[in-house]
Amino acid sequence: MGSDLSSFEKRGEGIAEAISGLEKVSLRFSIFRGLTFAAFAACLASGYFAGLNYIYIVGGLFLAVFIILCIMHAATVKTLAFMRDLKVVNERYISRINGISEGVYDGDEYYVKNHDYCQDLSIVGKKSVYALFNCAETFAGRKRFADKLLFSHNSGASVEDIKSVQEAVKDISSDPEFMQNFQATALGAPLDSEAGDIAKLLAPGKTRSVTDRIVVFLLPLLWIIPIVFVFVNPTYAKTAALGVLAVNLIVWGIGIFTGKNVLPSGITIRKIKMIRKLYSVLEEGLEEKEFKSPYLKELILCGSEDGSLMSAKLSGLCHILSIADLRSQPLFALVINLVFPLDYLTNDLLLKWKGENETRYDIMLDNLGEIECLISMAQVAFTSEQFTYPEFVESDDPSENAFFDGDTICHPLLDPLTRVSNSIRLDSEIALITGSNMSGKTTMIRTVGICSILAYMGAPVPAKSLKLGRMRIMSSMRIVDSIEENMSTFKAELVRIAGIVDAGREERPMMFLIDEIFRGTNSDDRTEGALTVLSDLSAPYICGMMTTHDYALVDRTEEKKGSIVYFHFSEKYTDTDITFDYKLTEGVSRVSNAAFLMKLVGIDKGGE
Repeated sequence: MGSDLSSFEKRGEGIAEAISGLEKVSLRFSIFRGLTFAAFAACLASGYFAGLNYIYIVGGLFLAVFIILCIMHAATVKTLAFMRDLKVVNERYISRINGISEGVYDGDEYYVKNHDYCQDLSIVGKKSVYALFNCAETFAGRKRFADKLLFSHNSGASVEDIKSVQEAVKDISSDPEFMQNFQATALGAPLDSEAGDIAKLLAPGKTRSVTDRIVVFLLPLLWIIPIVFVFVNPTYAKTAALGVLAVNLIVWGIGIFTGKNVLPSGITIRKIKMIRKLYSVLEEGLEEKEFKSPYLKELILCGSEDGSLMSAKLSGLCHILSIADLRSQPLFALVINLVFPLDYLTNDLLLKWKGENETRYDIMLDNLGEIECLISMAQVAFTSEQFTYPEFVESDDPSENAFFDGDTICHPLLDPLTRVSNSIRLDSEIALITGSNMSGKTTMIRTVGICSILAYMGAPVPAKSLKLGRMRIMSSMRIVDSIEENMSTFKAELVRIAGIVDAGREERPMMFLIDEIFRGTNSDDRTEGALTVLSDLSAPYICGMMTTHDYALVDRTEEKKGSIVYFHFSEKYTDTDITFDYKLTEGVSRVSNAAFLMKLVGIDKGGE
């Protein structure tokens, strides 16, 4: 394994113990908060009915203790929430290492119709590459990871570009605990598409109000009046204090009614907490981590020309939202706004921050999404018995890029304990793969496709070694008909194959993966059609793999040889069963197990 499963299981035990301890501490804070608030209320009542002004001072002390307890409790609750999220993340790592590909987000929304390989290679959807490896908790990160899986093969990225990403993935994957903490911090951040855009949450178009600033300045000054009365004429101190409370309450109520003192439109306590979690990612060690990768350092700087870090721009927002979070408890929101215009202050500070940082929203979110994408790519290393960072052909010559040399490559979605690895080398060649049903032919060409895609992303691949050129990948495997488009299965396959042939005329490096070509027509037409396709795709800048049961096709290609190479899978028989070794071997297999398989399920001559 690329990662020790026991280390994650041990960490899970430690997390569970920490959660249990924090829950007990949180309960104690709740009890003491309730008691101190009750004492505060009792002092107010005693002072009012008994006419003892000094009791108000005692009540003020209880209020101060109550506020301190609220702050400490909020910090404990925040830590508890983080540890619970960390527990979830750690459990996902364990599941991923065990080969369970049912992620929280399967990426089905990123499916692209008529894509080069999306529907064939299990890229997105249930039990997909995306579902297994995705660690992104933000919309920006999830979309970035999907885009890398779907379009990296055709992005035109240079070898140096891919290497810089590889270095970043190596760097960030060297500390699994950091990756888990990062993901746990982001867990619960705005997830639904555009809701992750802070600019939208901060009420675009709304500017700071002069009224807000006047209220924030004047209302606290009103408390000077009862303080003066305490020393000048104590008889009226109580009345003055009640009057200030009443003014604060009235102003607060007017603000709520008119919508002027509350948080900008779209800002709710829930969203405040989600935004805080998203951006506290930076304050939880991202920038403190001494990364070596220049690409990672560039992401952290967020394109800053003055060298300032992302958190330098975001710390103000985090502090403002921390203040706003004080009002998350309705009772405390009432108490604090009776004493001080907290909502007006929060509203004004948020709009001020927005005005100063509005142009950096998209860059911040995009860079955080890229970091999440790098963490997702690093997961390949944790789910593989062995892994490698591929090498690339250092040439722009199309014919030299039609190259794939994989040593001990395996399919990342198969059970890590039972999957079988294989090796294959193609140099401007077409591999014709034969073998019986269920022997591993389709899995083999999918393995080559997925490993190539991971390589172009800059991710590690499950292999001993891999060297390849930069090629467009196109496939034809899972063919489905369409009643709406008046498309039969055979016609749908013709369209897919025609697309591959057309792409092959562009004289740019390409790898094609075709499973059982033209299975929907008669044997003669299938053979002739396949020969035509192989002829069209026989170019020095193309390599590919085609599986077939058509031995007439094999015979016809053996007569011409050319750029065709042959591989096969085999099996062993007993009286009652078949066993497959799933090992790719050079040469041609002419064995068919269809009749034997039909007999095993009761489909034989006369039902005998």
